[in-house]
Parts: sequence; C-alpha cells; structure tokens
Amino acid sequence: MAESNDWEFIELSCYSDFPVRHLRQRTRNVLSRYLNVNLRGKDWRDVADEMEYDYITILNWEREQDPMGCFLRDWGTKESSTVGKLIDVLEDLGRQDVISEIKKPLDKDYNLWRDREREGSPLQVNEVSPSQQDYPVQRITDELRGITRGDRASGPIETFDAYVCFCEEDSSIVHTMMSILEKPPYNLKLCVQFRDLVPGCPKVTAEAELITNRCKRMIVILSPEFLGSDECDFQAKVALSYSPGARAKHVIPVMYKQCTLPPMLRHIALCDYTKKDQQEWFWERLYCALNLR
Repeated sequence: MAESNDWEFIELSCYSDFPVRHLRQRTRNVLSRYLNVNLRGKDWRDVADEMEYDYITILNWEREQDPMGCFLRDWGTKESSTVGKLIDVLEDLGRQDVISEIKKPLDKDYNLWRDREREGSPLQVNEVSPSQQDYPVQRITDELRGITRGDRASGPIETFDAYVCFCEEDSSIVHTMMSILEKPPYNLKLCVQFRDLVPGCPKVTAEAELITNRCKRMIVILSPEFLGSDECDFQAKVALSYSPGARAKHVIPVMYKQCTLPPMLRHIALCDYTKKDQQEWFWERLYCALNLR
C-alpha cells in the first residue's frame, strides 16, 4: 500500500473540475475494492449519503455486487460530480487510505482528460456490449444531440411525453398504446425505439439522450421477458438515476404480464394491464399518470 503522505505531492485543487465520469475502470476498481467493504460510517453508503442520495436508492444498491460502482456510474451523470468533491468526502470520512491508493491511476486519468481537452477532441463514449448487465450511464455531450426523428441542426429539439421501455417480445402492447394514446382525446407523443431512434449513432448514447433530455416520463412495460433484458434494465436505471426515489422523472411501471417486480421499481405504484375487469379504465389511468405536472 502507498504511504499516506504520497498524496501531499499532489495539488488537490487541480481535481476540482475533473469530472468523475472520466475515471478509467482501474481507478473505479480501486474505489470499489476499498469502499465496498462494510465499514459503517466510512464505506460507500456514507459517500452516497454525503452526495444526497435517498435511503431507498442506497438500499437498492446494497443488493448489487458492486454498489460503489453503481454509485459512481449514477453520480457521474450529474454535472456537479467532480473528483475534487469525492476526495473532500473521503477526507471527511477519514479514508486517507483510499485517497493514497487512487493516487497513481488518478494522475493518469487526469492527464488523459486534460490532453483530450487541449486537443479539442470530443469526449469519449464508452462502447458497451448488449450482453453486459451494467451499462455505464454517461452524460451525453452536445455533439451527440440531434439524433432523434425530425431534428434539424438549426431547429428546436424534439421532445416527447414519455419514453416507452419494453422488450421486443412485448411490442404488441406498444403498438396498441401508440394507437390509443397518440390519438384524440389523449394526443400524447410517445418515444418508441423502433420508430424514433435514428440509425447510425451509438445506440446506448442515443437511448440515454432520449431518456434524460427529450422525454418527460418513462413507461416501463413489465413482463418475464423484461426481467431478462439487459437493455431494458439499462434504460430503466438511466431514468431512475436522474431522480433518486423517482421524485422528479416519473417512471410509470405497467404490468403487462405477471412477473416479479424488480427491486428498483417495487416502491413505485403501477398500472396493471393484467386485470381484465379493470382494462376499461386502464388507458385513462395511464394518461393521468403521464399528464402529471
């Protein structure tokens, strides 16, 4: 282990504007290795708490294999997330051991980021395999905007009332939803991947841009197939990451086929499409949920 005074050779102020999202995997692994260890008052939970995450979100991350990694991916999407702020919190928690261990990899991360900034190159977007369970949630840069149907370079950015998160096997209810909610009397504008996602751009980046910047709400179509879809899991986590506890970004679960609710959605009231005797009011209830101001 590096000596604790190694950190004294680094000017901490230089990290005040270094975005957390540009940390490489090696640095993230070091943070996870030290902070995933259960040390009440000094572990990842306290870091997340200092960054003002709510109890339900922290409780959900406890079920994950790498909760510190989940926190870093989530927090890294926020404009205010900097390495300087993270170091300040680690110092307050008395975790100089962690600060010392990330010294070398952090130096390299910072220098690589500064080189890209000086060269004026676009920020790197991590390539992700669809088979991976955990996708990196990145703040989308301005250069990646204008990727949805109908956008023009000089025109306004198209917005939607809701993004529909579903797996391919459940597309029939999505077609029904479009035929009902996009026509009078509802006249909503839904964002559906097979129609509104333009080919030719990184898919993960495009999905995150749509969910976080273009859509007011998200409809999650729940089914056994949804539970087995890494892509659906990623999309739902993106929406929830921008509103811990689902306070701001209204995520509306729709039970299309009977299945076990995923932990991240268990605290949110759902619309149940499986109850045939209640389908007469289903679309009106869903519209009311989407039309909240």
